[in-house]
Amino acid sequence: MEPSAVLFECHRPLIDYVECAWQVPKFIEELTSGLPKYPTVRAYLDLEHEAPTFTALGSIMFVRDESTGLVSQFNFVTRSYVTVEKGVHISIDGLEHSPVIVKRKFPKHFWPTIKWGRKGYMQTRWKLNNLTFDFVNVHLFHDESNLALIHENPLLYSTNRKRALDYVLEQLTSSDGVCCPFRFIFGDLNFRLDCPSFLNRLTERASLHPLDEQHGSVADGLQANAIAPVSDHLRRTVSAIEFRREAEDDINSGCVLRIEKKRFDYFNHKKLLDDWKSYLEDDREAKNFKQLHELPINFPPTYPWSENPEESEVMMKTRAPAWCDRVLMNALAYAIVKEGNPSYSSFGRDICTGDHKPVALAFSLNL
Repeated sequence: MEPSAVLFECHRPLIDYVECAWQVPKFIEELTSGLPKYPTVRAYLDLEHEAPTFTALGSIMFVRDESTGLVSQFNFVTRSYVTVEKGVHISIDGLEHSPVIVKRKFPKHFWPTIKWGRKGYMQTRWKLNNLTFDFVNVHLFHDESNLALIHENPLLYSTNRKRALDYVLEQLTSSDGVCCPFRFIFGDLNFRLDCPSFLNRLTERASLHPLDEQHGSVADGLQANAIAPVSDHLRRTVSAIEFRREAEDDINSGCVLRIEKKRFDYFNHKKLLDDWKSYLEDDREAKNFKQLHELPINFPPTYPWSENPEESEVMMKTRAPAWCDRVLMNALAYAIVKEGNPSYSSFGRDICTGDHKPVALAFSLNL
């Protein structure tokens, strides 16, 4: 059975953004032409990269021909619904003034020392027949430094992600009024693994060695030549950390893991990908939000994948693997999803989709 409606949420990377932004509307048009059974399209794409409110977020709704009359869109200014008429409408500028979306960046005072860039959220609300749905595309900020998680605070970045997502939840709740929507919150949430637990798992029987010199790759047979005790001064100047394992026969000795600010070099990176189920329990950040729910994860980490089209199935050695891209929901939405024969998965393993692999949630619903 083909779905009555399909929602795409996206965000654009800043790399080559100016050169590529013009291609986005064209891509939407080509996508629309490939879905002839869905002639009704509403697309909202934040492409004004020089605007202070720029988020690079997008929301695209495709409505099946037979279902067009069942769908209406919420106007956040008039607090009323308007029936969605057949046709393709793509909005790419002035979105902060649009009455049918809410688009916000996170306040800078959350963390003044960090350049917040384009992080924020975009909300749309729809009524399918008599059921109200909130779709909230959220982009939380990433871990800036691998080293900071070890030498400063393992909760440094996750604490601020929680603060930002709590802010989103507060904004949504305050604007609900008497409405109790089925709410879905998703996007690049940048959730990361519990750092101490994950490192302990990878570096069992290995000792930590801070370094203040640059070296090559672990895969190239990295040999350390700078071993020093951990001190406050070293913590400020350390450029790399190695976990080394020693063995009596010296066969299994050597560097197990090398970590730099933007490098995570495990001695067997393929094993790290193939055995992802062994560290799935270290994915705990979503549990910080008791009011949100998620279907069980049964797919590999969605980050960081190679951006080389020739190596689409290879994970980069820049960060620890993580399930950054997620679909969360409130209790009302979770209840109907569970009853709708749901499917929750990532896709694009065999093609290059950037450093993230998209995730999709599908479920059936009687309208």
